[in-house]
Amino acid sequence: MLCFALNENSKKLLCLLAFVPLLGAASSPPPTITVGSLTLTHCVDTYDGYCGTITQPLDRSGALPGTLTVGFEFYPHTKTTEPPAGLLIAEEGGPGYSTTGSRDGYVRLLDPLRDTRDILLVDKRGTGRSSPIYCAALQKAYLPSELDVAACASQLGESAWFYRSADSADDLAAVIAALQLGPADYYGDSYATWFGEVFAVRHPNLVRSMVLDSAYPVTGDNFISEVDHGQQAMDIACKRSAPCRALGSSATARFAALLAALRQNPVSGTAPGGDGEPRHVTANPAGLFLIIANAGNTPDTWRDLDAAGRAWMEAADPQPLLRLLAEARDSYSGGGSAEAFSVGLADSVICSEYSNLFNLSDDLARRLQQFHHSVANLRALHPTAFAPFTIDDAVFSQMDSEAYNVCLPWPSPPAGVVAAQPVPPNAQFPAVPVLVISGELDTVTSPIEGQKTAALFSNSTFIETPNMIHESAVGDGGVFVPPNGQDLGQCVGPIVRNFLLTGGSTGDTSCLADIRPIRTVPAFATSYATVAPARALAGNQTDATGLALASAAAETVGDVVSRYYVTTSGKGAGLRGGTFRLEAAPGGYRFHLDKCAWASDLIVNGDIDWHQITGAIIAKITFTAAGHAGTETIRWNDQETEAHAHLTGTVDGATLNAERIAP
Repeated sequence: MLCFALNENSKKLLCLLAFVPLLGAASSPPPTITVGSLTLTHCVDTYDGYCGTITQPLDRSGALPGTLTVGFEFYPHTKTTEPPAGLLIAEEGGPGYSTTGSRDGYVRLLDPLRDTRDILLVDKRGTGRSSPIYCAALQKAYLPSELDVAACASQLGESAWFYRSADSADDLAAVIAALQLGPADYYGDSYATWFGEVFAVRHPNLVRSMVLDSAYPVTGDNFISEVDHGQQAMDIACKRSAPCRALGSSATARFAALLAALRQNPVSGTAPGGDGEPRHVTANPAGLFLIIANAGNTPDTWRDLDAAGRAWMEAADPQPLLRLLAEARDSYSGGGSAEAFSVGLADSVICSEYSNLFNLSDDLARRLQQFHHSVANLRALHPTAFAPFTIDDAVFSQMDSEAYNVCLPWPSPPAGVVAAQPVPPNAQFPAVPVLVISGELDTVTSPIEGQKTAALFSNSTFIETPNMIHESAVGDGGVFVPPNGQDLGQCVGPIVRNFLLTGGSTGDTSCLADIRPIRTVPAFATSYATVAPARALAGNQTDATGLALASAAAETVGDVVSRYYVTTSGKGAGLRGGTFRLEAAPGGYRFHLDKCAWASDLIVNGDIDWHQITGAIIAKITFTAAGHAGTETIRWNDQETEAHAHLTGTVDGATLNAERIAP
């Protein structure tokens, strides 16, 4: 249930600087403002934001000495002639991400409410502006070893147990008190839903309403439902997409056959990772488990997986499958700055608050015995818990995607600290209005977990967003953020804002029915000659070869656009060669393709413009193949269900006018 995709400040600045400021003032803002007892300094030009800090004890009991800095950003309401009507708090998840590092998504999402509402972004202790934990070896490791975790544990010592959600919740309450604001309307996504639940239990008087986006509950054991839900999500995505539906057979049955084949004969190779770097990976059952565990983080998994499996099973083409695995491995890796994402903080929360298969109060030898005993019990008592995967596929998945053994070398809890107890037994959750949102296709925090979270609150509303994955309201999970910060269907963001504005009303939710399904890849191809030709329209003069070339070029464009959800740096690589880069443009983003190859024998160059408010995508490209060349413009609306793309231009000098399903 954890997402470890890199979220570096550099990529934030890339999209932040390229957009016209949403909240530009007529005159220069004052360099400092006083809010409550604090003097804040202007620090974010784009949104006229102010920064501040407070100092908090590391251990509030006083048993362990030391203090840390809690940093935050404050965005004052824009109707300065009137007092604020309320406070909006947004919190980032992970655990380990910096909330202020995701300011683009949160400030843009909440901007329509900012005329009368202040916005507060507080970095939880150990992240961002709040004394980030930096364990050098662990932070830099692509695949952290037990020694890397042990070194971080040794570095932190007992302090490792004072970065819990409860500690950060008390920090947030202290910031609100210092600003003399509240109660607040709270939005949190992913781990910030867990954190929000803890905050609500500890400080119910500071909460007016809550939106928990991609939630999982702080009570109970949740470690099975996500991957189990992946089987349902796989079939849903297939049945709602014309190319996959037309196959007439079960996507989960095809996946089970793929899993069985790779169990007998794993396949290895090099494929581009999330930012285009070549990664040597092995597709085996543990690797497939990692892909499914990561599926909730990107629609690309459900877009590509079935066709990728068929490419290997039917054509011995492993590249699409290997790329999915390389991207999933990158999603779970470290390597970025601790300010953007602290791996040490992530492990601190995981080890102190999540349930383990061993007792952290025991020594390492005893923990290892307990771990293997627990795994043996799972094999014996729950052998089909992760079907079609085995228990070992799950527990020993590549990169320990479910964090089953990451905490083996973690320090024992100090006196008075209870592991795996984020809230007290029989905790009382406040009766404030709570909106819980779960993506229908999410395998990171499943809808089952969302329903369990909603059940904790007596005044809750649960919404399952059709065809969506992790973090429904914030566009692209707050990475390359749309101009208005919200989901690309323009649906969930307005629902969230209405709930926060009114203190409990979702308003009109009929737009949920119009969120388009994921368009699955019809088939991967090593040669353009095997791609289904586009359908000729009036005036077309190209032959069947030209229509196949044009269709394969469109697949190349669609493949690059889909990597918007994967890249964290704005750079990427074509499936079989070439590169692309992503930059902000009016209304959305522009992709620049340089010798991109989706099929081995077709090279594509050019630009793609994506207007994310209207959904319009226009690609203007050139392509070459042996003995062939063309110029093509491809247009479709990405918000339409089963959209069709219009293809115009020339192929080998002949006029092209055709259409095909949007890539």
